[in-house]
Amino acid sequence: MATEQVQWARQYQEIPGIFRNALQTDDRVIRYRPAFGEWSAIEVVGHMVDKMRHWSKRVERVLSEDRPTLPGYDQDAEVRQYDYQHADVTALFEQLQQQCEYFSTVIEAIPTSELEREGIHGEFGNMTVRQCIEAPLKSVPEHLEQLKAAQNAYIAS
Repeated sequence: MATEQVQWARQYQEIPGIFRNALQTDDRVIRYRPAFGEWSAIEVVGHMVDKMRHWSKRVERVLSEDRPTLPGYDQDAEVRQYDYQHADVTALFEQLQQQCEYFSTVIEAIPTSELEREGIHGEFGNMTVRQCIEAPLKSVPEHLEQLKAAQNAYIAS
């Protein structure tokens, strides 16, 4: 396996711990929504579960189909559908751990020669397997800041 894939796999395995360390223990803090239409900290964690699930499936589709269409999804609708606002924190982190481990396993099994295979994302256009692996990783800092901002909004209120 290429060093790059080992690094990606390791980064995915670290995501749950990064978010767990950033999430406060006070239930009121983690469930506080800073404003109408904004997610609470726990909902951000739930969104990360969804994100890992969707992107790992996209990678699998690009690997198994010829230039498949990679549909988007309504992030807000999924956060509401799975009711992450009322989720059990331990169970939610278990789900995040499972999704990240699964994605890591998918990445480790990809032959280096397949990293440039393409799919067509409804919003972003042509995307290689490499880009489908990197996109969720690039969003981690933004979502981590979103989680922290939601918690800080409660503290400031």
